[in-house]
Amino acid sequence: MHLSVIINQMGVLFILMAMGFALGKAKVLNQDANKAITKLILCITLPSTILSSVFESDIQITVDEIFFFLLMSLLAIVIAFVIAIPAVRLLGGEKSDRGLFTFMTVFSNCIFMGLPIVIAIFGTIAAFYVSAFSFVWNIIVFSIGIMMISSKGDKFDPKLFLNPAFITALVAVPIALTRVTPPTIIADTARIAGSVTTPGAMIITGSILAYVPIKSIFSEWRIAPVALLKLVIVPLVTWLILRQILTDELQLGVLVVIAGMPVASLASMLAIEYDGNEPLASSGVFLTTVLCGITVPLLVYILLM
Repeated sequence: MHLSVIINQMGVLFILMAMGFALGKAKVLNQDANKAITKLILCITLPSTILSSVFESDIQITVDEIFFFLLMSLLAIVIAFVIAIPAVRLLGGEKSDRGLFTFMTVFSNCIFMGLPIVIAIFGTIAAFYVSAFSFVWNIIVFSIGIMMISSKGDKFDPKLFLNPAFITALVAVPIALTRVTPPTIIADTARIAGSVTTPGAMIITGSILAYVPIKSIFSEWRIAPVALLKLVIVPLVTWLILRQILTDELQLGVLVVIAGMPVASLASMLAIEYDGNEPLASSGVFLTTVLCGITVPLLVYILLM
């Protein structure tokens, strides 16, 4: 894949995000609408994308290979933790803010931005691996992640795992292993509903960013080094380590691209829910989302081509 193709695909996604940003600024998509459409994506279109990726792909994968990829997904997250914890400590500040900065460095926007960008770069087949990665990601985010981002040290609620995307990821594994052929009407429904995920996710991401106060981004100097860690250092080190272990270029590419994604938009939502520093979280989401339009194509071109 040529760099121009990657830039073009990223450009399409960012135009969709710009549309969402404009709709947010114009109040056509208000915060209530964002929540409603987000639920639609998480409950209907994202699970459909995961199923469609399994139904339509020629992926041949065994139980051992799935568990190995899950282990590599866990390793990728551990690598980010090993980088983030000492680096964030050097930045100083309140303990709760250091926890938030660590969260922002470790946890990528693997669903709303990671999924459409990975599909744009590698094709629909890669959606299965993103869903497998999100399986590990969900477990850590809704346990350790919540305790990191909360100012009160709240414990996680196991019920958070009972969401459609997580359950669908579980269902997709035996389907991929058994190569079950679904009825045409089911496969077509999954394909059509799933096609909404990419544009919908990018438009909603843009609309959410429209409500981030621009001034807050420049009022905290530590956002810049955290962005450097998240978008450049973490994916680079992830690539250096995993390329010694992974021989499958697609799996390696998916994990490196996800590692280089911007801060998870969930950071802002969890900060609101658990009394964390929401303006700081939103600033990190905004800045890294804007900058990834430059860093992701470069990472893909330099590391994966």
